[in-house]
Amino acid sequence: MSGVTLVETTATDAPEALVHAAGLCGRMAADLGARVIRIEDPGSKPSSADLFLHTGKERLSTQPRNRAALIADFAKEADALIVDPASFAAMPEQSCSAIAVILAMSRDAPERGSEFTVEARSGLLDLVGDPTREPLRLGGHQIGYSGGLAAYLGMIAALLRRKAGLPGGPVHVDLLDVAVWLNWKTLSTASRTGRAPTRAGAAAEWSVVACSDGYVALVYRVQEWEALKTATNDVRLNDERFQTAAGRRLHRGDLNTILADIFSSKTRSEIRAMALSKKLPLGPVWTPDELRDNPHMIARNFLYLVETGEAPVPMPTLPVKWNKRTFAPAIANSAIPIALDPAE
Repeated sequence: MSGVTLVETTATDAPEALVHAAGLCGRMAADLGARVIRIEDPGSKPSSADLFLHTGKERLSTQPRNRAALIADFAKEADALIVDPASFAAMPEQSCSAIAVILAMSRDAPERGSEFTVEARSGLLDLVGDPTREPLRLGGHQIGYSGGLAAYLGMIAALLRRKAGLPGGPVHVDLLDVAVWLNWKTLSTASRTGRAPTRAGAAAEWSVVACSDGYVALVYRVQEWEALKTATNDVRLNDERFQTAAGRRLHRGDLNTILADIFSSKTRSEIRAMALSKKLPLGPVWTPDELRDNPHMIARNFLYLVETGEAPVPMPTLPVKWNKRTFAPAIANSAIPIALDPAE
């Protein structure tokens, strides 16, 4: 994206999910060589997410009353704008040729809601966890980051259309649409069977259980049941109730209780060795420090150092490659915000 200029901004009170979505869209473009100018409020304290999302950008901070005019000035020369609905609506009328990439929470409430409410409305919260308790928000910022990826792809499509002499925008990305797309299996299952899947809790087909030094994800397919029985060598799994897929579904709670007991005394290393020997997709749950020191992650440059002005901070690289090359410098400048004079 060398030679492409983008302007990114979100309103002071924009939902956090929109901030993350816009930030990831701009970050991916910056990693691929675009000039990304982020306009933000002054005095915001950098967070880990802030360092991750805004590395490689030119960051300009200005008072909210000056933001719209500043965006408009930069937009005259930009190829695309990455904005939330409030920021886009506040821009003065002008002849701007930049493609607008507008990120909203949903069509009926563009500037309201959170990742939690979007996950609830899309049905994602009814897939994971214990059905006897209130639902929990999914870990991390999955909806915001997925929205950022959708915005990036939409922006690239619009830029390519413009290059071909076709209308190129605007691009509208609603996080609720993104979440519904992520939950497409629920829609497919409901349309096919008349019943949507719901939280199964302890009776889920796959579960995470405690082992002697952490946790392990018990993932196995129908064709791997016999290998699992052989690997564990526990007579309780020979129970007649568990010998067919239908029987295992019917008695899943009892089966999971037995499996949790089997693995509770094993270490993650023992489980990994057992899984490899029988070609089972059981997965240990790693800690952040273990991921950092894992030789596979090191070989793939999973982490790189971001300079903060105090001490370099390790950050994950984006899954962006071009001609098999990962775009992650050895040490990247975090682009500390530049405060503009309020009068400018």
